[in-house]
Amino acid sequence: MLLLGLVAVIAVLIPTAASIAESRTQQLQLQRAGALGQLVQRAYAALERGDDTGLERYLARFAETYGESVLVVDGRGETVAAVGDISVEGPASAAVTAALRGVPQWQLPTVMPWSDETHFVAEPITTDGTAPAGAVALRVDQSVARADVVSGWIVAGGVGAALLALLLLVAALWTNWVLRPVHALDAATRAVAGHRGFSLSTVTGPPELRSLAVSFTRMAERVETTLEQQRGLVADASHQLRNPLAAIRLRVDALPRADSTDDLDAIDADLDRLDHTLERMLTLADAEHRANALTEDTGTDAALPALTLSAAELCEPHAPQVAAAGLLLNADDRLATVRCRRHDLEEIVGILADNASRYLRPGTRVAVGFAPHQGREVLTFADSGPGLSDADLRQLGTRFWRGPDRDQRPGSGLGYPIIWQLAGANRGIVTVDRAPSGGLRTRISLESA
Repeated sequence: MLLLGLVAVIAVLIPTAASIAESRTQQLQLQRAGALGQLVQRAYAALERGDDTGLERYLARFAETYGESVLVVDGRGETVAAVGDISVEGPASAAVTAALRGVPQWQLPTVMPWSDETHFVAEPITTDGTAPAGAVALRVDQSVARADVVSGWIVAGGVGAALLALLLLVAALWTNWVLRPVHALDAATRAVAGHRGFSLSTVTGPPELRSLAVSFTRMAERVETTLEQQRGLVADASHQLRNPLAAIRLRVDALPRADSTDDLDAIDADLDRLDHTLERMLTLADAEHRANALTEDTGTDAALPALTLSAAELCEPHAPQVAAAGLLLNADDRLATVRCRRHDLEEIVGILADNASRYLRPGTRVAVGFAPHQGREVLTFADSGPGLSDADLRQLGTRFWRGPDRDQRPGSGLGYPIIWQLAGANRGIVTVDRAPSGGLRTRISLESA
């Protein structure tokens, strides 16, 4: 709107400025045309009488009145009378020569702020309609007219600037009114993404955008209800399944084992696996919820405490399990201060240690330690095992995915998805690739406190 208004104002100002200059030029030309006519009559009378005394007195009064120079010459170009610094040989020679040839030179160019201060005009002195008997040259002072043009242009520019300012104010008020529902929808979108409440009931603006706000409110409420139902379903199902599992386990334990020990052990192992999967699903659901909430919430720095600990401290509870699997654990004792919930970090290390104990062969070396990188602290968990193929690395982190050679071993396939969500809930970044020793390397980059 402002650009179109600027174009419109310029389109009006340009002809207005030209009209001001032309009008002032015509006014000056009419004034000097009358004065030049009087000068020609006086010069004609002086040439007929052969007495230029009266002509010189008139020229002196003219110069006092207008402050402009005048030159009168006869038919041979000789000076008859003059006032001011004007001569036949000077800049007025072209105008005088044309006038002596019978061509009047009284047209003034349009006066602009950059025009010359003076301009020469000339008129032939004719007697009987034949050859001119002389000529009168006048040096017109254009400084006053030029100042008038500048003043007119300033006034016109001020009016244009005022119109633009008014247009800008109106455009700002109008666009603010139009875009008010858009800004409210943007804030509501961020609120929905951050699982916060919002209200669009008081939004004003065009009826189409108000209707959009109403539709968005209904959609957001349905989406939020659906998400809450899904989260509630996972939590409720996990909790509700625990009681039947516990009852089944009690009944299995109460059965006689003399004849079907292997079958009962298999059932017991399946129950353990199912119980572990339910526990992992609850952990994943909670981590996903906290990670999503943290993504949009920018004011949760206080919710992430500063921890000072080492990799050796994190691995100490899992050292017996790792040692029982025949692995060689090397946990660095370098202290690092990070922003993270201690329970989440311990959960991440516990999952990685459990995976290593389950899937790595005895004698495999496992290295764990903190290292600074680009202003953050990176926890690295690397092993010298066989690692994963490129295709398996791309699948890693998919829910319930397990490697092709791991299907017969206990596990839920939710370990790395939980690691990703727990790290996200603490503004962490997880990367998994091949370790320099050939195995799997998992790095969790955390904010340094």
